[in-house]
Amino acid sequence: MYKSQQGFTLVELVVVIVLLGILGVTALGKFEDLSGDAATAANSGVAAEISSAAAINYAANLVNGGGVTMNNANADCAPASLAGLFQSGAFPAGHYSTGAGACAAVGDTYNCTIEDGTLVAPAVNGPGAAATATVICTGP
Repeated sequence: MYKSQQGFTLVELVVVIVLLGILGVTALGKFEDLSGDAATAANSGVAAEISSAAAINYAANLVNGGGVTMNNANADCAPASLAGLFQSGAFPAGHYSTGAGACAAVGDTYNCTIEDGTLVAPAVNGPGAAATATVICTGP
């Protein structure tokens, strides 16, 4: 009479566990630093929102003289200066902007750098890469 095997041996179980561990460690590197990618995408989204809002604001100013005036008085990239471009009237929390420009004529442009984190001295930058927004002047 022959004996039939009823389960796995301890060696077989250890080999499977080691292989799963190796696969897990290999896959971990792909998911380790997703927070930086997410922050970079958020910065790009805020920068694109500012650029689009500035273009719409410029068009509204040309058509009917409406919109937010972006001129020498507020041709800087401080969040308070850019807040009027947002539908909510507030700059997105968790982001800050730096930069300045000169509005010598309607249609001039200047760039703002958008970063995540908090602006304190010294500046504490978040894990994301900075993005650039273009603001269009609506008044000299």
